[in-house]
Amino acid sequence: MARSDARPAGTTAAKHHGQRHRGESIVARAVTHSVPIYRSPEARSPFKRLSNPTRVGAPLVFLVKKRGRGWEQVFLPIRPDGATGWINDRYLSLAWNPYSLQARLGKHELILRKQGRVTARFPAAVGRSVLPTPTGRYYLVELLKQPDPNGPYGPYAFGTSAFSKVLYHFGGGPGQIGIHGTDEHGSVGQGVSHGCIRLRNRDIVRLAHMLPLGTPVTIVQ
Repeated sequence: MARSDARPAGTTAAKHHGQRHRGESIVARAVTHSVPIYRSPEARSPFKRLSNPTRVGAPLVFLVKKRGRGWEQVFLPIRPDGATGWINDRYLSLAWNPYSLQARLGKHELILRKQGRVTARFPAAVGRSVLPTPTGRYYLVELLKQPDPNGPYGPYAFGTSAFSKVLYHFGGGPGQIGIHGTDEHGSVGQGVSHGCIRLRNRDIVRLAHMLPLGTPVTIVQ
């Protein structure tokens, strides 16, 4: 139904040292075909391995949660939501990212920030009460360009590291929460989705051309 249309996993050259500016995050991009993930830097063997590129052909990226000497603790694009693990730096390329997103479910809006400053607010459809959009801290995992820009997902769909707590299978996928356009324009601004965040098509196009994979997505009530 779609193909990967991923942007680079960071907006500046990779850095292992230096001062982070306000509102910036660190994105870790895999540089090997298989990435071993450990419970801690002292663990003898990995508890999981992830493939690069992903199943949809996107580069494997992570959002860094905490830094260690030669290691990164990262958020993982797997269940359960908020799962983390440690990856040795030799498997990664690091980059600063000035962008972040915040979804405010009660207000039906998505906020774009650059270096901590609000640059845009977009009306958004969110999950209905029986299929809620999960709250928490996540990140953009993949970007899929849709074959029909006027179809149900609009011209683009971001996949996030969040998963539905109700649906474990949906549309041939694992119940992953997306941020995408829509052909139901009247739904934007309401609580009507299966958990995904729907935007106006012009807004998702803007974000698709701006945001790198790994961009943090915080979802609050």
